[in-house]
Amino acid sequence: MRKGTKVRLLKDNSIGVITDSAFFKLNGKKHLRYEVKKKGVKEKCWHPEEELGAVVEHCKITVEGENNQVLFANIGYNHDKGEATINITGDNPTNLKGHHGYHLNTLLYMLNGMDATVIDTALETE
Repeated sequence: MRKGTKVRLLKDNSIGVITDSAFFKLNGKKHLRYEVKKKGVKEKCWHPEEELGAVVEHCKITVEGENNQVLFANIGYNHDKGEATINITGDNPTNLKGHHGYHLNTLLYMLNGMDATVIDTALETE
């Protein structure tokens, strides 16, 4: 990761910017740490690479119905902007208009219930 890259701290999903990095060996193992500056906080903190993640988090939902009809929903949540992008594709048939049944209603019900306040509440409880 480079200086100036936005990252997400996995422990609390807060966003910060990398200001410095350090590479060192300890007990024969290589370690890489990054100094992260969070918005609104004066001090900078050092974090190992394992504690940092991408700003956009991805998840994939697969819903399978009768007659091997399958729907895929790829969701990307941008923690910095608080926005979610959803891409729905189908398999057998690939045309989404060909899907009918309970699997389609289940996916639509799930996506209708998803909004920014629900996501923010779920993140606060973690």
